[in-house]
Amino acid sequence: MASNQTSFDKFLQFFSSLKCGLLFLGLLGTAMILGTFILQRPMAQEGQIEQVYAPQVVRLLNVLGLFDVFHAWWFILLLGLLGANITLASIERFPQVWRLYARPHYLADPVFIRALPFQKEIPLGPHSPSDALTLASQRLEHLGYPARKDVLPKGTLYVEKHRLVRLAPYVVHASLLIIFAGAILDGTRGYKGFVNLRPGVSTDTIDPLTGSGPTRQLGFSLRCDAAGMVPYPDGSPKQYWSQLTVLENGREVEHKKIWVNDPLTYKGVRFFQASLSSLGTVRQLVMEATWPENGVEKHKVLTLAMRTPVPLDDQGTDIALGDFLPDYVLQGSQISNQSNDPNNPAIHLLVHRTSGQVTNAWVLPKTPQTNAPNDTGIKFRFVNVDMDSMTGLQVAHQPGQWLIWAGCLLLVTGLAMALYLSHIRIWGIVATDRNGQPALLLGGQPSKYRENFERKFHELTDEVQAVLSQVPAEIVEDAPAA
Repeated sequence: MASNQTSFDKFLQFFSSLKCGLLFLGLLGTAMILGTFILQRPMAQEGQIEQVYAPQVVRLLNVLGLFDVFHAWWFILLLGLLGANITLASIERFPQVWRLYARPHYLADPVFIRALPFQKEIPLGPHSPSDALTLASQRLEHLGYPARKDVLPKGTLYVEKHRLVRLAPYVVHASLLIIFAGAILDGTRGYKGFVNLRPGVSTDTIDPLTGSGPTRQLGFSLRCDAAGMVPYPDGSPKQYWSQLTVLENGREVEHKKIWVNDPLTYKGVRFFQASLSSLGTVRQLVMEATWPENGVEKHKVLTLAMRTPVPLDDQGTDIALGDFLPDYVLQGSQISNQSNDPNNPAIHLLVHRTSGQVTNAWVLPKTPQTNAPNDTGIKFRFVNVDMDSMTGLQVAHQPGQWLIWAGCLLLVTGLAMALYLSHIRIWGIVATDRNGQPALLLGGQPSKYRENFERKFHELTDEVQAVLSQVPAEIVEDAPAA
């Protein structure tokens, strides 16, 4: 007989099959492995990819989109195809499972029970059929297996536990679809970027994290009010921080001091503290001056800013900061600066006298043994410096994260249901046993874990048998004396 299936029907049958789902899953897993082993542009430092890979490899991987796998169009397409496969497979198999869940088989007869994998025949003893069913129902309920009250008057004892387990595969399927939807939303609508801000400066755009690309509008402005570092006792950086303010329509709508692991989140955009760099200019320099006056040695702590004179004594002597080299190096007779970090500062001070005379002093805090020029007659000691700095913020907008987390939570729930629970059903009716005597026929069936259920079934039926073997008190009282 010729098949009536069209080519589309055959394609749809293959597309919704487990074989096709495993194919998509394998491709997706391979892509994730590649995204783990190949440097990804959103995470790599600037120029790092070009240093690691040869130019030909860089061009090839760029064409294949392997430098940003999780945002590549083909990765998002794979997620969509696997999601469609799961959806079609679920739709095809769900009606049968739903019928089993929504309309379970409550009533039983001897043929049905004897066809079950686990059975037991229990003599009624002195009990009537209705009393036997009632006693068995009460005992099972006491053991934590209550029978359905609406089925018992119809002559069937029906016990059921964990029916929801039948839907566990579809809970897992739904969770995967939610995770895929979140990943697709992140891949199509999400972005990552970077912004450098000086204290007092605001911006409403961010730059791409690495590589080329257009700037992105935030839809609001972000201002850095201050930035700094919490040092260890030896002076090395322990923690960076930034005081940020969000402005919208000219109003300050949110303030937060962020740390490395404590970002600011506004309208789904998160700002992480990523770096802190010195600009090489001094915000505030603290020096201690010592000089003789009328035979007495005097001391004064001076707080200096660039080119701003500070009075030293009552005679009108002023001190000004002429220059500050954060990390000086001596090349012959010339002093030059090699970085913006205050690793080896060289401080140039100007001393202004009331006579108009200006003298100079150089202070080299890290190399005090060097005879730095000083014709002021004043000894200067370095105390502290506060440098102007620029904070580096990593920016991330991931609108699908809540969907991904919700899907993961649902996935754990579905897997726990599927792995640790079993749909248990027990039927019981009063009929004749294989010897033609009245008996309570009990039969049970689990959805899985047959060994565990077999042990539990025998425990429960032994309890029921013990109850039915007991003689009611009224029968004992009415029995004739020997």
